Order: sequence, then structure tokens, then C-alpha cells
Amino acid sequence: MLSTDLARGLGSGELDRLQGRMGLTGDIASQVWRYAKGLWAGDLGYSIPHAASVLQLLLTALPWTGLLILGATPIFVIGGVLTGIEAGRLPGGTVDRWVTPVVTLLASLPPFTGAVLLLLAFGILWPVLPTAGAEPLLPAAGPVGGALDIMRHAILPTLALALHELARFYFLARAETLTLAQRDFVLNARARGISPWRLRWAYIGLSLIPACLSRLSDTLTGLITAVFFVEIVFSYPGTGYLIYSAILDRDYDLLQGAVVFMAAFVLLANWIVDGLVIHLARRG
Repeated sequence: MLSTDLARGLGSGELDRLQGRMGLTGDIASQVWRYAKGLWAGDLGYSIPHAASVLQLLLTALPWTGLLILGATPIFVIGGVLTGIEAGRLPGGTVDRWVTPVVTLLASLPPFTGAVLLLLAFGILWPVLPTAGAEPLLPAAGPVGGALDIMRHAILPTLALALHELARFYFLARAETLTLAQRDFVLNARARGISPWRLRWAYIGLSLIPACLSRLSDTLTGLITAVFFVEIVFSYPGTGYLIYSAILDRDYDLLQGAVVFMAAFVLLANWIVDGLVIHLARRG
């Protein structure tokens, strides 16, 4: 930062004050100690290019990232589990023969490749959805119109994120269903002639919940990484795009604060999911 154009033309006194503002005075140990004290007090630093505190910038960007994650999670969890159960119930059947190759192909695509393909298909070749941003240039006047505009802008990024993660839950549900189909309680249920829908939901679906929660805990880190690439492709104003701009601007305060913030967020989310898994395991 001090060697960029932003500091060009500053006097020695101004450079000293800038160094003090950035916490660069004193030796390394004292700088680390001051940063740790600031973290304990909730101070993640100050972004000079944005002229705002790092915490304020992250709290502004986090809802957009949360919107993508919360929108994509039901799609890849429910979609992956339902199709995985159907493929596992009848291995070699129509669903298994057609869906498994498609999901395998999706699993091989990096998140930014899937995002670019969706952008090309529905934003350029068939331009029916917005290709960038979270809101239109001229937002709608009413709250309903504004909400619809936000949902419309989130469709492609949400789909790109969901398609990348869907394969994890599809293969998990398929493998677990193959095992459950040989268990005594499922064989007895079939022998008693229960309906196929009840077998899917009450006997197989409920048995998959602990495994899906455990997989969701493992998925969080990959999900956060994937959402960064998706936000960059669609210029979506979430934490991923904010970190990308921090790298381009060499805004180390913002970059450092964002890494600490997101690490704490992932640890908290994993702790909550692990707590749910333990609670379900105790209930049997």
C-alpha cells in the first residue's frame, strides 16, 4: 500500500501517520500483539481504498453471499438426495442410467467453469437472465419489485453453486440407499407392502439425515471456496468479490480481516452442524 500510487505525493509526516493507521509501527511482535488485541475487541482493521472499516465492509457483503448459499443449499441437498435415493432403489434403472453420468460430468467441472457455461447459455446465447450484479442499474420502486429483481439476479449464481455441490449428496444418497435396501427393516417393510413413497421417506430418507448433516459439515469449506469463484464470474457483490477486489487493490487489511472473518464463520457453522449430528446420534 505504501509503495502504490495511493501514497504518492505524501509527505514524511503523512506517511508516518499512514503507517500508524495501518498498524505498521514498532517491531513484528508488537504489530501482531496490537492486531490480536484489536481482534479481541472486534476491530478487523481499516480499508483505506474503501475508506471504511473492514468489519463494516464484510457485514455489507455477507448477506449477498448468504443469499447465494441459502438459496443453493436446498437445491443441492434435496435435489441430490431425492435423485440419489431413486437411483439407489433401482440400480441400473432408468434414473440411475441417465442421471449418474450427468452428475459425474457435473462433479468434474470446476465451479468457475459451470458458472461460465451458465453465463454463456442463459446470459449471452439466450439472454433471459442478468449476467452481473445483484440488482439492476435502476432498481424497482416498490419492495416487491426490488425483491423480484434481487431474486432474478441471484438465479444464475445460485444454480452455478448448487450444480457444483449436487454431486456430493447424489452419490452419498445413492450409496447409502444401496446399503439400506438390504437392511432387515426395509426388507420387512417391502414384504408388508407399504407404499413406495412411504418407503422412500420414512424408511430411507429419515435414515439418511445424520449422514447428510455430516456431509454438509464437510461441504461448508468447499462451498465457501466455490462461492468466491461464482461471485467473481457474475460480479456479485458478496465476500468473494470483496476479497477479489482486495487482492487487486493490494488491500492487505481487508484481505487479512476477510480471511479471519470467514474462518470464524466456517468454524461456527461447522460447530452448529456437528452439534446437530451429535444430538441426532444421541436420539438414535
